[in-house]
Amino acid sequence: MREAAAKQASPSLPWRRTLHSAILELALTALMLFIVATAVRWLLGTIDPANGGWWNTPEGRLLAVAPLSGYTVTAVMLSPWGKVTGGHVNPAITLAMWRYGRTPGRDVAPYIAGQLFGSLLGITAGRLVWGPAFTSPAVDFAVIRPSPGWSWASVAVIETATMFVIVAVAGIAVSSRRLGPFTPWAVGTMIATQIIAFGTLSGGIANPAREFGPAAFAGAPSLLPVCLLAPVLGSLAATVVINRVHAHRRTTARVPIAQEPASAPHS
Repeated sequence: MREAAAKQASPSLPWRRTLHSAILELALTALMLFIVATAVRWLLGTIDPANGGWWNTPEGRLLAVAPLSGYTVTAVMLSPWGKVTGGHVNPAITLAMWRYGRTPGRDVAPYIAGQLFGSLLGITAGRLVWGPAFTSPAVDFAVIRPSPGWSWASVAVIETATMFVIVAVAGIAVSSRRLGPFTPWAVGTMIATQIIAFGTLSGGIANPAREFGPAAFAGAPSLLPVCLLAPVLGSLAATVVINRVHAHRRTTARVPIAQEPASAPHS
């Protein structure tokens, strides 16, 4: 009887784990969005050009926003919850880890749903905590807006290329015992770098969840399709390349080295 009951209960266990992990991804994404939105509120939202100085420019403030945003992701990945789920907090990363064989296929849709809903919750928390200042034109729910003159095509190219690099580096790192422990720090550093490089141009996010909540609250859906799809395309393209490189290495390693025929004994 106990064995029969165990057999009946076992199929549901993977889905329980999936649900648990998806809820953790929701919570982690909400926390990340709240921290990032808070940084926008108190750094980018308080720029006063009248005071002059490099600190009162978007470029100057990004020097503080970028590491806060990038290493928040590192902290999420290293947290106890992040170690359970992988700390993706990014639909493009979830898809990449699935293609790398690190995340089961059944987890992909629940993870992404949790991340997008977590984005909404994080921005809701920002609005509740910071009040009307969070809706001011200077903050505007921490929504990303490219510089004037940047078309959706230009943003798409940058977002795709940025995520390609991040996922390619992550794919190399997670497959290496020596480099694996440094993956969270590498990811955080790359995110910070791309924010500094492109933050005042394309927006520099490369994370659909980062833009989903802010765009929904700010009523700014014009570039949302690009922000949702471009990082995913870059992510999947990177997994194709890295998986082929890994497959080639495994094939090469299995091919035996041809041995020279033994020389005939001297008479």
